[in-house]
Amino acid sequence: MKLPLKFLIILVTTVSLFVTLAVVFATEYYVNRQTLTESTLELNYSNAQKLSTLTNDTFILMRESLQANHANVLENWDDPEELTSILKTIQESNFNFNSVTIINDNGTGRANYPDIGLVGIYINTEGVKRGIEVKQDFISNPYIGTNSKLMLIISTALYQDGEYYGMLNGLVWLEEQNFLTRLLEQTYGDDSTLATVYDNEGHYIYHPRKEWIGSKVFENQATSDLAQDHAGKSIIEDRTGAVFYAGYDKVEESDWGIISMTPEEIALAPAELSTKRAIVISLPFILAAFLVLLGLILFITRPLNRLSQVDYSKPIHEVIQETQTIPSPYRESAALKQMILSFAQNQQQLLGELESLAITDPLTGLLNRRQYAHMLELIHENQEPFGLVILDIDHFKSINDSYGHLVGDQVLIKLGELMKSSMPAASLPVRLGGEEFAFVIQSTTEDEVVAFAERFRQEVEHTSFPAPQTITVSIGVGYFDCTQCDLETFFSDVDTQLYKAKANGRNRIECVSFINGTKEFS
Repeated sequence: MKLPLKFLIILVTTVSLFVTLAVVFATEYYVNRQTLTESTLELNYSNAQKLSTLTNDTFILMRESLQANHANVLENWDDPEELTSILKTIQESNFNFNSVTIINDNGTGRANYPDIGLVGIYINTEGVKRGIEVKQDFISNPYIGTNSKLMLIISTALYQDGEYYGMLNGLVWLEEQNFLTRLLEQTYGDDSTLATVYDNEGHYIYHPRKEWIGSKVFENQATSDLAQDHAGKSIIEDRTGAVFYAGYDKVEESDWGIISMTPEEIALAPAELSTKRAIVISLPFILAAFLVLLGLILFITRPLNRLSQVDYSKPIHEVIQETQTIPSPYRESAALKQMILSFAQNQQQLLGELESLAITDPLTGLLNRRQYAHMLELIHENQEPFGLVILDIDHFKSINDSYGHLVGDQVLIKLGELMKSSMPAASLPVRLGGEEFAFVIQSTTEDEVVAFAERFRQEVEHTSFPAPQTITVSIGVGYFDCTQCDLETFFSDVDTQLYKAKANGRNRIECVSFINGTKEFS
């Protein structure tokens, strides 16, 4: 099949337009993506540095707040109540500690606030053992304390006159609200940027997924760089395979690693949103331009295209109607259209004459026997019940003999007119030949057919015809509602009833019915 010119022009135009738009929007998305990648990495690097500095400064303040109370603690070393009061003051004036404790040089608890049951108890935890061992200030790695909480301690060694007394410790409970979570809340105001913090042994101290706190960090570019004391920024994955745009730095005081990161889908969402907005904003203009171009193409190609698509196998009147609706804005299309119309109109006139001759009786204007046979065939194929009324003019030969064929023809014409005016709905008046006529009646009952035949017989009898005598008809009436009966037998029986009506004195009706396999005469 050959492609039409209109299709080829529209195809080339559409493909060119969409390729151009795809390149433009893809370029815009790529540029936005690169810009967002760089800006997100830089933002997270800045956040990591900020959080590192804040954490480092907080550690210094926490340690100094503990050291500031050394003298007071040692002065009241043997006064448990006063020691508890000092610890209470430290804890309530410094919201960075969840608890504050004093541990003797032998590892037993001397005082604590709030009371977590350490006084007089030997404490064999990782943090306390390290403090007794190193006898100096330090920040512990996370460990499980005596209260079964995951914690770390900021520990300061207690010395007086060179003698080691023990430790003054600030406890941070990592799975509860603590100084680190407060710093993160100050640095990160929403869920678009996240942070993780891990100790110098590679265990999470803080993570948005709390179940990961205390577990080993997942190795990626960030942890690899921080292991070599290199702060920086990169695209990383976590252990679930999720991709993040990250910046990272170390905390000088504790040697912790801090990673600030944004999920990839959040980081790049503005690029996709920007491209979609650009498409939405430009779409009306693109559509308008495309429609204008399409309109021009259609204006040029439509007349010839429509003329070429006319189905000349359809009925002639449909071809004429369709062709007349086709515009012809230029000379060539107008000439071609006129040629088609002239040919079609000539054919329509000729076919109309032939069709009329084929189905119409030229004298009465009623349908002829050919159309009568065709209609009966269609009714029978659809298995529809129908009535058949066959009538014959009584003594018609004597009319022709007495008054001539011209008067006889006038009688036939008058009867045809009477049949047309009297025919019931869904009926077909037919001249079968000579003085014999018929009605084929659908959507009716046997009683209705019989009543109509009698009514029409009386109407003929009381009608004035163009002949100096009364005109009457004899009628054979039939009703057919039988799928298994023979149609030809029915026609023969109706015809027989017509002759029976003539034999019984004329100007009367005789009936036969075929219903559900039963034939009855009346």
